[in-house]
Amino acid sequence: MKILIVGSGAKEYSIAKLISKYENTSLVFVAPGNEAIAEFANCIDIKADDTETLIEFAKANEIDLTIVASEKAIENDIAQKFNEAGLMVFAPTAEASRIASSKSVSKKFMYKTKIPTSKFGIFDRENMAVDYARKSKYPLVIKTDNHLHGENVYVCDNFKIAKRIIEDLFDSKEKKVILEDYIAGQEFSYYVITDGYNAMPIGSAVPYKGTLEGNGGCITSGLGAYSPFYMIDRSLESRIFKEIVYPALDELSKNGNQYIGILGIDIIIDRTGNLNVIEFNPFFKEPDAQCILELLDENLTDVLKASINGSLVDIYSEIRQKPLYSASVVLSAGNYPSEGKYGSTITGIEEAQEHSEVAHFNTIKNSDGDFLTAGGRTITVTTSASTLEQAAKRAYESVALISFDSMKYRKDIGKTILIGC
Repeated sequence: MKILIVGSGAKEYSIAKLISKYENTSLVFVAPGNEAIAEFANCIDIKADDTETLIEFAKANEIDLTIVASEKAIENDIAQKFNEAGLMVFAPTAEASRIASSKSVSKKFMYKTKIPTSKFGIFDRENMAVDYARKSKYPLVIKTDNHLHGENVYVCDNFKIAKRIIEDLFDSKEKKVILEDYIAGQEFSYYVITDGYNAMPIGSAVPYKGTLEGNGGCITSGLGAYSPFYMIDRSLESRIFKEIVYPALDELSKNGNQYIGILGIDIIIDRTGNLNVIEFNPFFKEPDAQCILELLDENLTDVLKASINGSLVDIYSEIRQKPLYSASVVLSAGNYPSEGKYGSTITGIEEAQEHSEVAHFNTIKNSDGDFLTAGGRTITVTTSASTLEQAAKRAYESVALISFDSMKYRKDIGKTILIGC
């Protein structure tokens, strides 16, 4: 089977590396990929949102399955265009994924379908947003409309800070901002795979988004994670499906926008046990992907094809996962997310790979074949074990083998972080 993966980050690295090991895989192409992926797959110089060229490539190379991990490609409606071209593709349509790509659409969707979420206001005028903030309880959360996995999210402790953030966002030409109540509790991400009507859990993770230990500092796209979420059991999963998954899929199907793909749900479970949805995601996030793929005990391509063909529940009674814990630690170059360190040689990757899975975000190679930093999140180190404590310990032992200038990482991955508690 010939596989095309669309995207260029660490999750694409992990997916390509996993799939390349399958006996039923003959060739793996990644567009555009990165220099680290090129060590075991064929990277194609086609941008993720250049759908027409991707279609031409898929036809010319008789691609059997295209897996879309890039949000840009999903927003560019690669799924619809590939389907019209008669090509098998795993991704939701742009219209179905609007609940993930736009925070304002997501909030309105949850309100309409009675999916539990925090109280919110959506504003396209600065003065109205400021007036709402003046009357709000604090802390107050402010978000931009575009979906950036946690970036452009601000937790404000008082009105003065909130007012400044709102003014700065509108000054920077943001057309819409979302203000919502702050909820204290445990955040986790829950992922299902769906054929548009039926859905099955494929994994859960606890993200670490703050730049500082204890989840302080700037909110980021993610600097670590572990899987599975320690509170997950049949009772909680039943509630997630009843209160969130089924209402979402039913509403989308009702409107003719069947969601086919991975649907990620960021949730906070508060002190009283209530579920509150933060946002939806159109695929695995980083580094959730590394944690979940580390524990997957199925052939991923077979599962994805069953979803596309609508035979998910006919073939699988469950998506099997190894009875282990996994932990991922993200290593950044410089002060991510504000600035990055470029061109520093990375040492110790091969030694770390003897004990862990090492995935590359955006490293580059020099003429000697050494990997260099390219700013921001650089690599993620993932390890699994029978206990969470042991998985985290092994991950940090591998991290200790890696070195580059201005290397930064959180040292509390695997420890329980309660938001605002």
